[in-house]
Amino acid sequence: GLNSPLYNLEQFLDLEEKDRNEQIKELNESVIQKLLKIKVIALSTTSKILHTLYPKIIPMIDNPLQNKYRDKINNVWTEKQADEIFIDFYNNLKMGSNRENLNYIFDKLLENNIQHLSKIRIFDIIWWSYLKAEKLREEKGIDWNSI
Repeated sequence: GLNSPLYNLEQFLDLEEKDRNEQIKELNESVIQKLLKIKVIALSTTSKILHTLYPKIIPMIDNPLQNKYRDKINNVWTEKQADEIFIDFYNNLKMGSNRENLNYIFDKLLENNIQHLSKIRIFDIIWWSYLKAEKLREEKGIDWNSI
């Protein structure tokens, strides 16, 4: 079930895609959708709660990331399909050299005695930084490539 691989991102990513997706769907049905029924809690807050409980495996899916997902991947996506954004998040981690690059960054941080960031948190920070830079480029004309 969800309890064993939830503590190790590498094990979780190494699962067969079908098994990983089933665990995500189970998490969506048993936890995420129940939290979303609370009026003041949206997916952003739900993912932050779950990330606090499982910081090495559950990402924070904030509103800018949800909006990007809706714009680029699935324009009819809703929070009721929270499992889909998580499935695609983990698939993105496995795509191309993303996982290898993430492991490289993680190892470099460890070498520099920065030990408190999980791989998931690092990936969250990279996505957050990218989306923040994109927003500033659109709103204020700031081109981060030139800095």
